[in-house]
Amino acid sequence: MGKLQERTAAIFIGLIMLFSVGGWAIMSIVPQDTGPEYTISTIVTYELSNEEVIFVLQNGMVLIEYFYLHNSTDYINELPTLESFANQFEGFIVLEEVSGNVTRFDMIGLNGQIVNLEGIELNYDNLFETFCTIAIAQPPECLL
Repeated sequence: MGKLQERTAAIFIGLIMLFSVGGWAIMSIVPQDTGPEYTISTIVTYELSNEEVIFVLQNGMVLIEYFYLHNSTDYINELPTLESFANQFEGFIVLEEVSGNVTRFDMIGLNGQIVNLEGIELNYDNLFETFCTIAIAQPPECLL
């Protein structure tokens, strides 16, 4: 290879490196669109939108969907247990409790995995075991 070709190749490589650094600097300054930010509390009493559900799951939290019939009395015994459990793991769980015309009792976590909780005995141990199995972001209690 001649000196001119070597010099041209060196200048070309130098320009690529310079433009790469410049591009990286510009990309780090320009804000990237990360989608909408939602403020969702640990316990919500309305049905979450699809976007809010996706936001909860993408942030590594587990969603407990508890939909109960508005004329049922079962929720009177179940809601305090669910609310206490959700509050204990604030930042890791969102409890969606909705009174309406349908029933649904699911825990949604890791990669959208859905565990139906209807028919299981509602207690701390059962909730905790299911939660730790499907949670992406796990509190220290799950690691013990």
